[in-house]
Amino acid sequence: MTQAPHLRILIVEDEFLIALDLEDLLTGFGHDVCGIAASAEEAERMARDLKPDLVLTDISLAHGSSGLDAARFIRARYDIPSIFLSAQADAAVTAQTAPWSMGCLQKPCQPSKLRSTLDRAAREMRAA
Repeated sequence: MTQAPHLRILIVEDEFLIALDLEDLLTGFGHDVCGIAASAEEAERMARDLKPDLVLTDISLAHGSSGLDAARFIRARYDIPSIFLSAQADAAVTAQTAPWSMGCLQKPCQPSKLRSTLDRAAREMRAA
């Protein structure tokens, strides 16, 4: 099996310690974290400015901000896909994100599942 390509990833997570843990995991997998956003508005601005390959976003953000809305906007405007994180990653949530995502993982995510989802997404992006 060939190794998945290196990705530049924007993390969208309003819980600072979770964002730092994700950053540590992603860099440990060999990816670059180009930024961390805590709101949908910040994510949209950072996606425009930083041009990541992928966005790893929490579905529910603080202050009524929606990771789903941010991901839709980022995909439509910049053609950057997302992988979602949710405390309630059930079938309904996964179906809601399916049209424009590369996966949906339950929080707290297991490092092995995160890595395999990232590897699959990287291969799919390379093949497209």
